[in-house]
Amino acid sequence: MKILFGMLGHESSTFASDTGDFKRWAPNGWLVGEEIFAIYRNTPDYPGGMIKAAEEYGVELIPAIALPLNAGPKLTKEAVEHAVGELVKVAKERKGEYTGICLALHGAGCAENTDDLEAYTLEKVRQVVGPDMPITVSLDLHGNITPEMVELSNGLFGCKQYPHIDQADAGYLAMKTLVRMLRGEVAPQTALVQLPLMVDSLIGNTFNEPMKSFTDYVADYAAKHDLIDAAFFHGYNFTDVPCVGASVVVVAEKGAKEAAEEIATHIWEKRDQLKGECPMPDVAVDRALDLDALKKPGSGYVVIVEVSDNPGSGAPGNGTHLLREILSRNLAKTIFGFISDPEIALLAHKVGVGGAVSGLLGGKIDKISGIPVELRDATVCALSDGNAIFVSPMAEGIPVCYGKTARLRVGNVEIIVTEFPDGGTIDDRPFLITGADVTQYEIVCLKGLNHFRAFFQPRAKAIVATDPPGSATCNLDSYNYQRIRRPIYPIDLETAFSV
Repeated sequence: MKILFGMLGHESSTFASDTGDFKRWAPNGWLVGEEIFAIYRNTPDYPGGMIKAAEEYGVELIPAIALPLNAGPKLTKEAVEHAVGELVKVAKERKGEYTGICLALHGAGCAENTDDLEAYTLEKVRQVVGPDMPITVSLDLHGNITPEMVELSNGLFGCKQYPHIDQADAGYLAMKTLVRMLRGEVAPQTALVQLPLMVDSLIGNTFNEPMKSFTDYVADYAAKHDLIDAAFFHGYNFTDVPCVGASVVVVAEKGAKEAAEEIATHIWEKRDQLKGECPMPDVAVDRALDLDALKKPGSGYVVIVEVSDNPGSGAPGNGTHLLREILSRNLAKTIFGFISDPEIALLAHKVGVGGAVSGLLGGKIDKISGIPVELRDATVCALSDGNAIFVSPMAEGIPVCYGKTARLRVGNVEIIVTEFPDGGTIDDRPFLITGADVTQYEIVCLKGLNHFRAFFQPRAKAIVATDPPGSATCNLDSYNYQRIRRPIYPIDLETAFSV
């Protein structure tokens, strides 16, 4: 038995001011053939789980391509056709060798030529293999799941945790279920219930309340009812497309529809718990300075996270709101990691360590995220090529490249500047590649939402979030939605729902 597998996906923000070409989507291109096994075997990413399941079940895998499931602005038509075209090319060339397909997609991709990158990809693959070839798919918890995805696949399997430390589990289950289908051991059905609900991403952390109780409920329900899988997809709010919103997907041999409806009803009845709030940078910094952790010398560091410019949510990572506030305070033992600005990063490499950099930092892509900060003779403390290996539990062992990277000093504050945003800060690697040990600082600032917590929450004394204006703000009222389904909660508080 041979199975074709690969990874291709994107989390696309339509509120970003630019569009994403293929270089922005995948700055290092795609992996092919044995490269996929070399990079992803025994990792916590989706392909790692797929490879593990195939090896355990004695299945031979045919690798197609693997693109990282990056976030960014809406993709260009050319980028999508290029990437999907390569996947389809492999599917055509190897047709006749494989009896099933397992793909890692995302669930919230859109481009100039499609509102639904996942359905677009599956449709192109179906044109090669026909309607009867079994195809299973792993998806991100933040997918905006559509009926077309269900119709074009034979099982959708989402990760359940945020931070996404269980991506390999989703990949494993997608591959395991496909193998069992091909062996005639199971004949699953997939049911989808779309909720008229947008979940506040800031409180999406599944290891804290209130989201922990929702996640536990779905897991317990699936176990008690012997479901193959059940997932509560939080949805991706930073895109203006009709399918935006939360949903429930159930994969089961029987009763999938009834189970999805019961789970969705439970979530809807508790929807008022899925709203949050977050202060502006000045208040967030005041709160951080008020914490006992900073009143005791040597007691560790406090993280201040700027959620509205999170590259992992599709924002450019170029915003200056929090950075400007930190610089105005000129606080000792403070480091900001990172802001993405290719111009300043390359200039720092040009002048070298010990040199001085002057120019405008940040605020060059998305004006809502703040105006540029003027640097005057910022000292270049260290330089890096930007290459690292993640140590975060959600990506351990996987390489990453931030491009040319520099650590600058402005007064008492140190700033990590990168060439590429590449998913934001999920562990201490952006700091460490410039020689900065976060444990030697008292305030550590970064751009993120919840993924960073997998690494930092066990290590930081405290975490304070701030949500200034930005293309990934959690303040839903700030978006000029034109195409989403209405009414939808909590934008429309009187929204009704019944199955």
